[in-house]
Amino acid sequence: MIKFRWYYDKDKEEIFLNDMVAKGYAMTHFFLGVYWFEKCEPGEYTYKVDLIKDKNTKQKNEFYDLIREIDAEIVQTWGIWAFFRKKGEFELYTDNESKIEQYSRIQKIFLILALCETLIIPSQLHSYLNFRMVFSLISTILLSVICIIFFYQAYKCRRKIMDLKKENEQY
Repeated sequence: MIKFRWYYDKDKEEIFLNDMVAKGYAMTHFFLGVYWFEKCEPGEYTYKVDLIKDKNTKQKNEFYDLIREIDAEIVQTWGIWAFFRKKGEFELYTDNESKIEQYSRIQKIFLILALCETLIIPSQLHSYLNFRMVFSLISTILLSVICIIFFYQAYKCRRKIMDLKKENEQY
């Protein structure tokens, strides 16, 4: 089975993947929003999505070895993201501090992307205003929407970070 979904929120993506497993479909491959699934026992796996922390190949391989040691598997890596699954329940991050670090990394990526998009918008708008190029207007609108989405995702990460910090303060 093949499904198309476009996620900017890793938590929603995990919910989608785990809902599919509950229906008896395990993700086997991912590319540009297209998910490939194969039949499995309902609830057989738990999926986790993670932003790859280390660019250093040795450190990344050590992290992947740690994943394998807990009997989880790397289903797919795609760009800076990795999809993991394990039979039964599992968590990649069990304490709030590591979850805060994870969401901080994700927030930083979305902020960088949003700022890059923001820098491109004026040149596209300038092209439209000076040359009346319809393509420039369309690209300005699309870039603005993408920029808003990226800033919103950074904001959502910030809210999650604040919630996790509040949890830490309560204990």
